[in-house]
Order: sequence, then structure tokens, then C-alpha cells
Amino acid sequence: MAAFLSSPDELEARDAGGGMVHLRWTYPQNFAAAQIVFDIFASDDPTDAFRSRVATDIAALETTVEGFDRTGTFYFVAVAKRAPLLSLPTRAVSLRLEAQQAPVSAPAAPATPAGATGLAFPFGINVLGGVSAEGGSALLRGKILQLLLTSPGERVNLPDYGARLRDLVFDPNSDVLAATTEFMIQRALQKYLGDQIRVEQVAITTDREALHVNIVYLRKSDLQFERVRVGVPLIA
Repeated sequence: MAAFLSSPDELEARDAGGGMVHLRWTYPQNFAAAQIVFDIFASDDPTDAFRSRVATDIAALETTVEGFDRTGTFYFVAVAKRAPLLSLPTRAVSLRLEAQQAPVSAPAAPATPAGATGLAFPFGINVLGGVSAEGGSALLRGKILQLLLTSPGERVNLPDYGARLRDLVFDPNSDVLAATTEFMIQRALQKYLGDQIRVEQVAITTDREALHVNIVYLRKSDLQFERVRVGVPLIA
């Protein structure tokens, strides 16, 4: 028996009216024969799509959920499961709703596990005189910042490590620079942290003085979404 489950794919969401949403998706295997069922999660926050479980143990490739009582944009993901295994989720799908019914009521997502610990970023000494350490989401966030703020060539044993983000202070501010930076960051994160995160979005915006990097990613350890923002001052 496989030690992992394939993820659902091609999730679609449609406003069914009256505060109801119809969702459907695909699955690469015969889920019924494998005794696989699906859960649906929803939230109004794109970085926290697992806030509420709105449908559970679905033995089909579609379902209708209800209970949305307000107008807004909601984000949906689907997860395959067969105890004790749980797949990675689909990419979040957004849907603008004009809702009238009661709010979504579902069990809260499970708490984030503590996870491993490592050196804190930036490096420091704690009050006991030892090297500062951290774990969980703080440790992973530090790894992402280290990757973004390291220039290729700085690490002798990993000459390709880094994202050249700090070097952009000398580059002209333009749409071409923003697009190039987005590609560069996506590639670096996938290469060096692809076993720990799945990048959902890299958004680059610029103004007269700075380039702003906004990264939304999924922690594979506990299927929680996080966001990292970095600002790089530019010389026009």
C-alpha cells in the first residue's frame, strides 16, 4: 500500500444561490476502490484556507455546501484522505458570493505541530548565553528569508544558493524587473525548499522607491498557509 495519497485536482467552485456553493474536482485513481474520501475546507482569507471544514467524508467527486451568510470572496480547497493518510490539498479556488444563510460552522483545523528546531534567523545569543533557536513556522520563515537575502556565490559549498534579491538595489525599477524577480524567487524556493513548502503565489509590486515581494506558501508539514513580505529599496 502506498505511503502517500495523490492530491485531488482541477477543483471548481460555482455559486448555487441561497448561500450554497457547488464544488467538483478530479482524482487520478479509482478513489472508491481505494476507499478514499474527500474533505472540503473554506475561508475568507487566502492564507488560511483551512480555517473551516465545510464538508467531510465525501465519497464522490462533487458536493454542495451551504451556510454562507454574507457577501464576500471565499477560498476553497479539497483534500483526499484514507486514515491515517492525508493528501496535499488542491490549489485554493476563489469564489465571490452573495450569501444570505447562516455562517459556516465546522470544526477548527487541528493545531500546528511543534516540529523541529534550528538556529534562529537572524543569528543571535539568548539570555542564557546560548545560541538562539526556534522551530515550527518561525524556523521555516527564517529559511525563506535567508534564501531570499543571500546572493548566489556567497555560500562557497552552494554557489547557486540564493535569489539575488539584495542585488536589485542597483537595478532600474521596471515591470521587466518585477517579472524577472518573480521567476527567480519561484525557482529558488522550489529548488531549495520544495520538500518543505509549496509556493502558491509570488506577487511583485513596485513604486518609485522600492520593490515589494509578497509570497504565499503552503507548509507541507501541517497543510497551513503562511505569507512572507519583503521590501527591497531601489535606486531609480
